[in-house]
Amino acid sequence: MHKKYLFILILSLNWTKADPAKENSNGSASAGTNCIFGNGCYGKAELMMHKFICIMACKYALFSDQAGAFIPEKDEEESRIIGGQEAWAHSWPWQVSLQYSDMPACGGAILDLRWVITACHCFKRYKKASLWKAVAGMHNLENMNESCHQTVEVENIISHKGYKQKTNENDIALVKLQSPLLFNECVRPVAILNNDLPPQETCTVTGWGAIRENGPRASRLQEVNVTVFKPQTCNKYYRGKMLKFMMCAGAEAGRMDACQGDSGGPLSCFTDDRYKLAGVVSWGVGCGRAQRPGVYTTLYHYKQWIESSLRVGELVSDYSGADSTVQCGQAKTESCQLPSDLAQVVSSVDGTFKVENVSEACANSWPWHVSLQSHGTHYCSGVLVHPRWVLAPRHCFARAGDVVVLGAHDLNFMSGQTAAVESVQSLAFDGSFPPASDLSMIRLSVPAQIGPMIFPVCITDKDDEMVNEDNLSCVTTGWGTRKATLDLHPNILHLARVKPLSEKACVTAWGDRFSMKSLLCTDAAASISCLGDSGAPLMCEKNGVYYLVGLTTWGGKKCEPRKPAVFTRVSAYYSWIQTFIRNA
Repeated sequence: MHKKYLFILILSLNWTKADPAKENSNGSASAGTNCIFGNGCYGKAELMMHKFICIMACKYALFSDQAGAFIPEKDEEESRIIGGQEAWAHSWPWQVSLQYSDMPACGGAILDLRWVITACHCFKRYKKASLWKAVAGMHNLENMNESCHQTVEVENIISHKGYKQKTNENDIALVKLQSPLLFNECVRPVAILNNDLPPQETCTVTGWGAIRENGPRASRLQEVNVTVFKPQTCNKYYRGKMLKFMMCAGAEAGRMDACQGDSGGPLSCFTDDRYKLAGVVSWGVGCGRAQRPGVYTTLYHYKQWIESSLRVGELVSDYSGADSTVQCGQAKTESCQLPSDLAQVVSSVDGTFKVENVSEACANSWPWHVSLQSHGTHYCSGVLVHPRWVLAPRHCFARAGDVVVLGAHDLNFMSGQTAAVESVQSLAFDGSFPPASDLSMIRLSVPAQIGPMIFPVCITDKDDEMVNEDNLSCVTTGWGTRKATLDLHPNILHLARVKPLSEKACVTAWGDRFSMKSLLCTDAAASISCLGDSGAPLMCEKNGVYYLVGLTTWGGKKCEPRKPAVFTRVSAYYSWIQTFIRNA
């Protein structure tokens, strides 16, 4: 090998080392950076330089034979999307392949754990959801041994009711998956752009579509940069066929375009230091023709429709997990058992009450439970609902400068992460008693470093089945005292299984002001919340996943068994919580 080319190869390999200065504050790549083979994360400029060096090294060094001659380069048209190139493996982690009867049919983009967005016309002939599946984390569709890939069956297809096949109007659809994706370095969601794109903006379209008009489809993911045109220019090219909420992008001379098989795939644009989703591939005339740019559905105008459709599923947006086993709501209890019976109250001679069957939690088994502290002292619990946001009761009065401890188990040994409280947003007090609207969203100064011991809980606005009084799969956790008469917090996180009570039982205990619309109650005997730990979460299990359904707001004095513990019902404020998470 020639020394000059060996030097270039060594330089390219050195470039792949992780540069801490280029990483996010949470140590992982945001949607606006690309992780190369898991060795480091790069911003846009660094990625382009890395690509250039690697291409030069590979072109002149890796293709040489023992005699020192070079293998001829392949015809570019054979290995590229129209005018583009093969993407770096897993550099577009929200890209999915939607497949019908195991055949790649369309592209799509991951919005959430169970939701993919795509084009409606993908389903105009093939509407049976059970025959569709989504393949995420793939680069080479012919290599099913790729370690990152996940294949999930489709549960439901939600097509926009205003879709018109003749004009391609409202060409947008949402695909709900049967089971949640596992977010990791290869599989992540993407946020939707909050505004229209200005003309001349450069974006990237990706997919496994045809590499030339009427040509074969690519097996490896392709990418191509396209330029957004003015609406007037698009209408001129397409003779008035451009409708509201459509945009076109490509190159005036052609050669830069998506093609057959790319339908529904993402148009990703780099803005505010990250990539965001601006559109999905909709239609066009041919592939890469002059003055015939690709046409995309503009997603910004559909955000309300998208968000209303997503309300039926759990919400964890822009979540960047670093572990392939991590997903929201997964309690790590494999090595221990939850209490088998409901906790009981035993009255002692001196009139105090002691909670039985409250046990020590497994270390880091509830990885969303956090400790709010002031001057090193725990004063409230909270729940991680997003790497940047913690949900806690308003009555805890968290303030900027307080500290949030994540991944804690024994408060005497601070082995977890810490982050300062940057700001607090609270619901207005409605004057009710027991108090409803007792919630605050706490923004962390730096994002939580997501991993096996720290990750968000699932939330949902559909909790009726989980809070049914016959459901015995609910748990509350906290650092509350084991004895109600002791004004002392144990250092170890404890848990207790609780039973949701009927509205009648709650109203009997608390009066007519109790409303199941915004509150929940459980048997007081089982609740750690009545033992001194405000903010203790109430979590109920469904299909192996725990959902946050309540946060402590009120309880009887000294854990009186006559007074059920009261929780703010999280589902009642789902939309309010969603506004913070969606705009994180």
